Amino acid sequence: MAKIKEHFRRYANNISGAMATWAVLTAPVLITGAAISVDISRMFNLEHELQIAADALAKAGAAELDQRSDSIERSKRAIANLVTNAQKFGLGGGGEVTAASIRFLWDLPDNDYEIPGEEFETTDPFKARFVEVEVVPETVRVIFSRKVADQISDVTLEATSIAGATNGICGAAPLFVCNPYENDTTSIFEAMEGREFQRRLIQFKTTNNNADTYGPGNFGFLDPYGKGDNSKLDEAIAISKSPICVSRSAGVNLETGNIASLRVAMNTRFDIYEGKFKKYENDPDYAPAANVTKGYSGNGCNTNPDPNAMGLPRDACFADDSCTDMNGRMGNGDWDFVSYMEVNHNAVKSVTIDGTKYNLNYVSRNASPKDIPSRYQVYRWEIDTGSIPGAVSYGTSSTPEEGTPTCHASGPSTAEVDRRVLYAAVLNCQELESAYGLNGAETNLPVETFVKVFVTEPMEQGQDNTIWGEIVGPVIKGKDQGASDRVSVAR
Repeated sequence: MAKIKEHFRRYANNISGAMATWAVLTAPVLITGAAISVDISRMFNLEHELQIAADALAKAGAAELDQRSDSIERSKRAIANLVTNAQKFGLGGGGEVTAASIRFLWDLPDNDYEIPGEEFETTDPFKARFVEVEVVPETVRVIFSRKVADQISDVTLEATSIAGATNGICGAAPLFVCNPYENDTTSIFEAMEGREFQRRLIQFKTTNNNADTYGPGNFGFLDPYGKGDNSKLDEAIAISKSPICVSRSAGVNLETGNIASLRVAMNTRFDIYEGKFKKYENDPDYAPAANVTKGYSGNGCNTNPDPNAMGLPRDACFADDSCTDMNGRMGNGDWDFVSYMEVNHNAVKSVTIDGTKYNLNYVSRNASPKDIPSRYQVYRWEIDTGSIPGAVSYGTSSTPEEGTPTCHASGPSTAEVDRRVLYAAVLNCQELESAYGLNGAETNLPVETFVKVFVTEPMEQGQDNTIWGEIVGPVIKGKDQGASDRVSVAR
């Protein structure tokens, strides 16, 4: 009996081969765990690479969506050529990640988790605000399958990204204008691309009182400071470099009422210093435009309208109230180019403006070709070629006016933004009137776009606030000082 007990005691204390036993028992678990961790890591890395690539491609495409006629085509080219992204864990080795499908969207669902349906798709380059990019799926080889002893299986991974761009401007005037093409079959983006629209003069007017509704042709004021205080708005209009920045994504706040000193603030741009801005005729921050031709004559600051001088004429239909668009506040683009050249440019027989040569006949009062330039194109030609009306440019001039500024002590402004051009927000006023009512200080209102308005003449005295101007075109990043685009992944 004692021998039997001793035998069992030795057996219990014998540890020889114990590690091997545990190794046999735990090896499948350890190997399986290692395989799973490797698989998860490889799948995670591949999915991460695909998503980064999808985001980069979508952002590259979104940066081109600037609501111009070729925006979709440029977006597609950017997606195809602008960025390169690689993956390292796909079946068959690494390679470039490319787009499998591209969709352009005019808006997104309210819920972030909701996939945009077909109702959000658009092929209109003027409406496309977002681009969705789905990349070519990639397959990763999986070591561990559901059945350990089964064959090796594969997992296919996908990635999709939606990105959009929102534009903004710094140096903006605290003004908004109502979209002249709201509810029209032609959008403002389409219209701005044609010279026919660019030379159509618009009579922008404020409403008579706060209770009046806003519509095409009206303009109003922004509240960029968020304090409901319009005491600084005239300064922001008069100064060469406005401190105001606004963006499409944030929207704009409105300021109610009118600005009593709007006229004298605006007219500093024309070398006219009156009222509270008289003190700024020596301040370089309030210097006028390089070209202030306006149909005035006189010495120094004592200038007044002169019937023998000629500023940029209004469209002919304004003279006989025959303008039909926008309740008579938008002209048809037919302005007296021939007479302007006769008075201000010594009846020159031919002139090349913006790449087009025009022959002028002062007997028939016609120009050839008939597709005459816009006033802004003429204005820029005068500056760029040293042909500003008056004796300073010509020596002997047929006009009694001097179009080069003479009142301000430091001469014309050296600011990067042309003093005769206003950066303004465009609002769909009829839609906003219906949704919110614009007779109060509304906040965060959506902006349709930002445009450049060329002011053609000084503001006149009186209670009727009117700005005469041509819409030159949209504010474009890379072309216009202060313009910016913010591109981001939307989902």
